[in-house]
Parts: sequence; C-alpha cells; structure tokens
Amino acid sequence: MIKDNTIHMVKAAFHAPFKTAMDACGISADYYFKKVNLPTVIEDPESLLPTKPFFQLINIVAIDENLPGFGSIVAQTTPWHKIASLAPLIEQSKNLKDLLDTFCEIASQQSSHGDFSLIEKGLHYRFSYEGSPLVKGDIQMELYRITSMILLSQLACGAEWRPEAIHLNQPESRVVDASLLLTKSKISFSQLDSSISIPAELLQLPVHLDILVKRQTSDDADADKNNDFPNSIRNIINTYTRTKNISIEETAYIAEMSVRTLQRRLSDHGLHFNELLNDAKFTHAKTKLKDTKVPVMEIAKSLGYSDAAHFTRAFHNWSGMSPTKYRSTSSDFS
Repeated sequence: MIKDNTIHMVKAAFHAPFKTAMDACGISADYYFKKVNLPTVIEDPESLLPTKPFFQLINIVAIDENLPGFGSIVAQTTPWHKIASLAPLIEQSKNLKDLLDTFCEIASQQSSHGDFSLIEKGLHYRFSYEGSPLVKGDIQMELYRITSMILLSQLACGAEWRPEAIHLNQPESRVVDASLLLTKSKISFSQLDSSISIPAELLQLPVHLDILVKRQTSDDADADKNNDFPNSIRNIINTYTRTKNISIEETAYIAEMSVRTLQRRLSDHGLHFNELLNDAKFTHAKTKLKDTKVPVMEIAKSLGYSDAAHFTRAFHNWSGMSPTKYRSTSSDFS
C-alpha cells in the first residue's frame, strides 16, 4: 500500500448508512464509531469527516461480528441514491447513462479518495473505480463499493439484473461469496480497478428513482476541493465540535500524526489550533442560538462546556455580548 499523507475527506452523510446497517444487525453502532474515533451523532450531513476511519470501521465490524458480507449489507441497507448528500444531485437523471455519467462527475464532491468513470468498451461499458487502498486487506470496502455500483445500475436494469463480469482490485477471497449480488457474475481478482460490466444497450433504459431526501443545509462542502491540509483540519474540527469539545490530541489522532507535527503544519499555514477550535465553536453557537427553542445550557453542553457560565464567558469573548443578548438581537432581524 502506497503511503499517502493526504487527509482524505468524505461527506458526513455516509455516516448514516453504517449506523443503519449496524442497528439492523443488532450491533452497537456507538461502540464501533467510538472505536475508530468517528462521531456517534451527525448534525449536518453536508459537513465532512475523514475517510479512513470508515475503511477501518467496515473491516472491524465484519471481523468482530463475524459478518463476512458486512460491506454488502451496508450498501443494501442504504443504497447510494438514498444518501442525503448524494440523492438530490442525481434525481434528474433520465436514463442509466445519464445517471452513471452524473455520478462519476460528482463523486469527488462526496469523497476525495478515488475516481469513478464510465468507459465504452465495444458492446459493453465499464463502470469502474480507481483508488489506492487506505487500509490493508480492503475487501469489505470493495464489497460495499461494488454492491453499491450494482444497485445503482439496477435502478434502470431491474432488481434481477447482475453484471456479466466484475473486476476486483483485491486478491482472491472467499469473503465475496457472502454477497449474493456477486455470486452470478464472473469475478476477476487482483485487477487494476474495481468495475462492473454493463451491456451498451442497457445504457438508454429509463431510471426509476424514488428520492425523498433533500439537502438539509446550504453548506456546500466539497470533499475534493476541501482536501488540502488546512481545510481538512478545519473540517475535522468543525464536524466534531458540533457535539463535543475536541482536543488537539484527538484531532492529531484522527489526522494520524503527532501533536507536534499537527502544530508545525498548522503553523506553516499561519494557523493555530485554538483559533480554529474557537472559530468552529463560535460558528456553531451562533447557529444554535438562532433556534430560540434550544436552552442555552443545552447548547453549552453540546459544544463541550460543563456549564452555561463557561459557555457564556467564551461567547462574550467571541462576540462582545452574552448568548442571551445575541439570541434576542438575532430574533429582532429574523
């Protein structure tokens, strides 16, 4: 596996499929989220999270819970066209080619790791993914990905359709037998990409989408454009700070570096951790205070403060007024 120092990011909306799948299997989602240092609660599906913990999570659950097909379970529990950050972007697709072309174009907005493509190969098209593994033995994430690609194609081809050929990047493994969607296809292992074969004649079939999900916020965080180091750290802090008081030690752990390295790299960009942390808390506090139904004490706790007094002092330092005053001032202009 090639060493990649990039902090790859993914839309927080992909947190929900993992939770839903674990809940459906009677597994403690909170336990496993904490085990890989992912938040247990997501408030904004359009925010960003580091990608690698999801790769670790899917493999750990499969092994610990003896669920060799867990990657496929996650995909089938919440197909891609039902994911909150992705669904609104593909809902206007008219046929399968339009759907897959659109998906390949916008996939980098959802995750900065890897690239999807749809390539014509004579009488067939190859719907493929290329990206280096983020963890060793990445078979579960590959099962998730291939299953999701098949399910996306079935929106036009029908629920009984299976690809004639499947290419997998991972070495041969009997784990794939646990996914019934893959058992009727000819599978080639240790390939350069992960892909499924689709007959060209099927690309003009109409797509049958049943999408009820709409964007929940106006925050258009783009996983690819926000993938440079300062923005990656900002996004980690912004997402985790919504529900806890994240420390520099936790941030460094999530970013897979030492505290000293994190401080040095931030300093190279003229940034300091505490400034980023306070900026995130102030932003979240202002948003929460605009909802007059939420008590100040509850807002304080959600941001990691032990009591309202500490939160009030911090907010006054940021804004020059108390949270109550800010709330009343904001309501005057609403």
